[in-house]
Amino acid sequence: MLTRNLALNKIHMSALLTALFCASFFTPSIRAFGADSAAEAYKLYQAKRYKEAAQMFEGCLTAQKPDANVLYYAAVCNQEAGNLGRAKALYKQVVQLSPGSTIAQYSEKILTRLDPAAQMTAAGAAYNPYRRAQTNEREATVSGPDEARVYFKQVGRAMYIPVEIDNRSVEMILDTGAPGILLGKNQLSRIGLRLPDGPALGQSGGAANTLTQNFYGMTATVKVGPFSMSNAQIKVLENNMAPPLLGQEFLKFFDYTVDQGAHSIHLVRKGSGGAVAKSGYSIPFEFREGGNRIVVEAEINGRKARLMMDTGNSATGITFHSVGQAKDYGLAPPADARIGLHSGVSGSGKAYQYYANRVKLGPIDRSKLRVAANLDGNDSELPLLGHEFFEGWQYNVDLKERKIWLLRR
Repeated sequence: MLTRNLALNKIHMSALLTALFCASFFTPSIRAFGADSAAEAYKLYQAKRYKEAAQMFEGCLTAQKPDANVLYYAAVCNQEAGNLGRAKALYKQVVQLSPGSTIAQYSEKILTRLDPAAQMTAAGAAYNPYRRAQTNEREATVSGPDEARVYFKQVGRAMYIPVEIDNRSVEMILDTGAPGILLGKNQLSRIGLRLPDGPALGQSGGAANTLTQNFYGMTATVKVGPFSMSNAQIKVLENNMAPPLLGQEFLKFFDYTVDQGAHSIHLVRKGSGGAVAKSGYSIPFEFREGGNRIVVEAEINGRKARLMMDTGNSATGITFHSVGQAKDYGLAPPADARIGLHSGVSGSGKAYQYYANRVKLGPIDRSKLRVAANLDGNDSELPLLGHEFFEGWQYNVDLKERKIWLLRR
């Protein structure tokens, strides 16, 4: 019976892989690889010479900047060649490098079959690539009052929240676009915390460029105001070139209202019976469990556009990950666009800087909104709708009803 089940599982896995490739991977995807060696690797894959293809795809990874498509093919070929440990590591990198994308969703599905630790909840919560693999790991929990108001310091367009990590104080940027809680080893050392043990869990980058670096995982107790989050999953970069980020790994436990006039965030624990004030104009949003992303539908020069709400992006109103993506959204850089520098967790990068004539989301209607289009980037994720767009507005994020309430302040 065991032999029969293993055979059936192999058939089911092969069928799944075939369906996934038919659904998504065709000639346009190969263009993303660029190099002749990647095209040769793809031919080896088609010929079912998986071991050779895996070696060649991984050679592309060392010779080129990381590409989620190359990572995915390398993972599939390693899997078919029987190198499951390497395949799982590569699938996890796909999820981290391109969260919420089609290939990340496929990677998650395959991981749940290859790795029992990569479980998905009944609600469809995505595999967390930096979650500890121990089966006895406790889930993060938040304790504290039903609701409280926490004040932030505004520096430029960034909102800095006082946070304690294992009783060590650090200021972190409140970032609705960050999937998790993120620091660098450099920042952990600065506040006197022990660095994470074990090997790197994958490669990660930022929005400013395509550079990547190792990241690690650790758990800690994170305290924000009167709220204490036990067993919080923290992503630790080898060297974070930007301020630490307090993102959705913490915020997902709350309904919250950001009052930029009062420099405060009103946090109400979900399921506590409390409620944030719902006043003003409401707009729906999509919450993508994979990466904890808030996606809204706005209008750019009268054209509908899906954007990711990212109030931690304080540089511009909208950031496109590439010039090609800006063109796809009908907002190509004009001939006189200047080139400037912007920075992120992986360092600085160059971007065209110019303006959108009009950007609208519900009652917010901006003219001459600043826009950036990265010269050194990839468009595996949606463009970022940054803090500048929401300036002067109070916003209440209701995760239960999937609505953002906007009120002019």
